[in-house]
Amino acid sequence: MAYNTLPELFPEEKAMPLSKYYYDYPMRDLDEELKSIVLGKPMDYTLAVPADRFVDWLKPCGEYEAVENGYCMFPDGSGYICTYTKIPESIEPKKLFWYLNWLNVYPKSAKYGRGNLRYKIWNPADHWDHYFVNWKDPSEGIFTTESLDMGEGDRKYNTIRHKFNLRNYGLTNEKIEQIKASGANVNELSDWESFDEPGSHLTLGQIRPNLDGGFERRSVEWIGYRPGPDGKAQRDPRTKCDEAYLRKVGYHTLIEWIHLFDFLNELYDEYHDQPIDAD
Repeated sequence: MAYNTLPELFPEEKAMPLSKYYYDYPMRDLDEELKSIVLGKPMDYTLAVPADRFVDWLKPCGEYEAVENGYCMFPDGSGYICTYTKIPESIEPKKLFWYLNWLNVYPKSAKYGRGNLRYKIWNPADHWDHYFVNWKDPSEGIFTTESLDMGEGDRKYNTIRHKFNLRNYGLTNEKIEQIKASGANVNELSDWESFDEPGSHLTLGQIRPNLDGGFERRSVEWIGYRPGPDGKAQRDPRTKCDEAYLRKVGYHTLIEWIHLFDFLNELYDEYHDQPIDAD
């Protein structure tokens, strides 16, 4: 992987104090055991949560799927990716949620068309641009440009993340109360992604307490599905998907989260009480 040979920043980006998070924190690989899982053989698809009951993947603290890091193709040609990361105990979840909102606002010195440095620092090998479609909030979607191969030269994908309400897809009051009783919060909104070529990803995520201390992040994607108009996941057969693509997405996802953990505390301390467009 080429993630230690990073694209050069534009002059105005280099001048921003924020650029130190791009240059001073080298990306690091997954440990060999996890890497062998993510880049190794696919899981048995019968162990994956099928898209027609995707809300079942949301679980109370201490409950897990049979596979939490893995990928597979389903018989219908769609794909499945799940990732799990233990969050360092020094990182409070509020800092993650702050960053996931903050990165959608361009620094005041940024020039449109040259990407967003706030997103580039998260995964310097692959990330390019990230912003609210309406430039003020996520109600009309979040635009993203990234590649998925850790700097190996693959194309960049443009996507828009759209919010949808899980209550319309089977998230019941009973399940919400069960999850809350375990000590976890429940976000009733999730995302699906549309691409600059035909295709859809349906996604879910949880950041919740780990019973051994600290917090953990779970995520899952159904490649080739989107929320349908009838309260069910709708198959989008136009979506391109194969095992090589799923391996890229899983590897990219896990590396970017461990990289964010390396600098998030310092970034939060420096920027969280500054103007939202600070450089």
